[in-house]
Amino acid sequence: MRKGDRRMALSQDVKQERDLYVAFAFAGADLLLEVGADGRVVFAIGAAMSLLGRPARLLAGLPMVELFHEPDRPRILRALDRIAGGARLRHLLVRGLRHQGAPVPLALSGYRHPDRPDALLLVLSFAASLMRNIPSQPDGELLGPAQFSALAGRLLNEGGGPGDAAYQLTMLELPALEDLRSRAGNDAVEAFIAEMKDYLRTVSVGGEAAGDLGNNRYGVVHETQVSTGEIEDVVAELARTTADIPDFAAAVSSLNLDARDLSMEEAANALVYTVTRFGREGGMTLRRLETDVQPRLSATVAQIRSIKAMIASGDFALHYQPVVDLWTHAIHHFEGLVRFGRSRRSPFETVAFAEDVGIAGQLDEAICLHAFAQMRSGVAAVPAIRVAVNLSGRSLTHPPTARRLLALIRSAADLRGRLMFELTESAEIRDLDSANAVIQEIRAAGHPVCLDDFGAGSAAFHYLRALTVDVVKIDGSYVQDVVRTGRAMPFLKAITQLCRDLKVSTVAEHVEDEETANLLRILNVNYGQGWYFGKALLPRRLEANQHQAWQTGNWRWRKGLLFFHPAGSPPAALPAAAPAPEGSNR
Repeated sequence: MRKGDRRMALSQDVKQERDLYVAFAFAGADLLLEVGADGRVVFAIGAAMSLLGRPARLLAGLPMVELFHEPDRPRILRALDRIAGGARLRHLLVRGLRHQGAPVPLALSGYRHPDRPDALLLVLSFAASLMRNIPSQPDGELLGPAQFSALAGRLLNEGGGPGDAAYQLTMLELPALEDLRSRAGNDAVEAFIAEMKDYLRTVSVGGEAAGDLGNNRYGVVHETQVSTGEIEDVVAELARTTADIPDFAAAVSSLNLDARDLSMEEAANALVYTVTRFGREGGMTLRRLETDVQPRLSATVAQIRSIKAMIASGDFALHYQPVVDLWTHAIHHFEGLVRFGRSRRSPFETVAFAEDVGIAGQLDEAICLHAFAQMRSGVAAVPAIRVAVNLSGRSLTHPPTARRLLALIRSAADLRGRLMFELTESAEIRDLDSANAVIQEIRAAGHPVCLDDFGAGSAAFHYLRALTVDVVKIDGSYVQDVVRTGRAMPFLKAITQLCRDLKVSTVAEHVEDEETANLLRILNVNYGQGWYFGKALLPRRLEANQHQAWQTGNWRWRKGLLFFHPAGSPPAALPAAAPAPEGSNR
């Protein structure tokens, strides 16, 4: 070949390789880097100025790791070592280091150069949206069970759902660490665990979608290109190289389910629900889970379908329990308590399950529609009867559900002055700002909002600081403790004083006798709710005089208002209400 032809061929090869780089860089990334065996950048092309604050041509020769925020560098170095060993890196979240301004959130991916094994091909993409969705953890730490479950649900949903997903959920269980520590020593085992956690983060979506579920159990959401066998092999190799344990074998299993008739979000939540239970149950091993996974997931899916069928058929009813003005004995409003099925059983477990698997919003919508119908033309179609409908905190922080609920509430303008809402929750509301924004729209529509079970579990003082409400319902445990031992008296006084300062009305639960009602009056509590005033009832529909349906032995009409009369007063002429089954309120 003549010299000119060789030069032309070489030029064409270089151009072809550059074209390949350009196509690779801009197909799925903002910046492409080639890194040599010494860790320095050999070649760069793409949006280096916007990501790293310097031109791509000036990156050549720089140590690659120095382009990133210093706290991220140990993770990056470990990831590069794995890439050099033949592993692929997918979406490791890092922060690019600019000369000025805050570090830029980036997703780092890459693999070993196919033609030059001593070189690495790395791509960087802007990752602000992904970074917002994934909670950041300190270097070497994994997400906790609650954070991991929530993130896994979002990622599986975004990935298209189980069975047809871009992402897969894999669980790991380590053998008894006590035996490993006796064989290899504590320091070696701790080093192995640190390396294993780092590996799980490396293969996980976004570099953060890995969780420590407790009891030596871990979970990771990863792309389907990463196989369960690969994860098992790598973990075993890490045990051999870092802790000198040649026979190490972790239990590894991927979870899937038949998601027919479910939305992708419901399918993902069913998986996450099973994962959460797996993390909590100390006696459940992964090997057992591997054999029992289909029955467990099938049971979860069957329960979801059962609740959805019950919602669709309207197989539930609202029973009404009075909330009474402690000073005048006038019934201020009734709380609508849902009861399911023919047995009208307690709803607590059903509602808690619905919240865990993400269908509480559907239940809330159905209950709202039922309550609105009852207030317009059913048993509650009495102008003097006010009703409080329960809404789950999960519904208010799930944007699609919140939008549907707000549209439904806006359609109830004719019930303004008679309709209010109680915010309930079986687990902590994670996004209080979003919940408060929805609450303010409900209040602006003319419907007061009550914060339920205040002082119990998650519903603590920071809720009242973050949520602007009209009424606070004090958890009944405080009232019961004051009556029995008096130890909760300082807490009860503090709650009532705080609410008075905030100009928020108070309701006390579990008022079981007149002495308790008198004590609450001394503490300046506004309203009481409990069996002293009446159990939850289901009034009968009386076409001739609907007012009579609400008149029991202790509830009587006077001057157009319904009042509570203590026991011993003459009974009403027509006791027209049947008591609801005992059980937890909803």
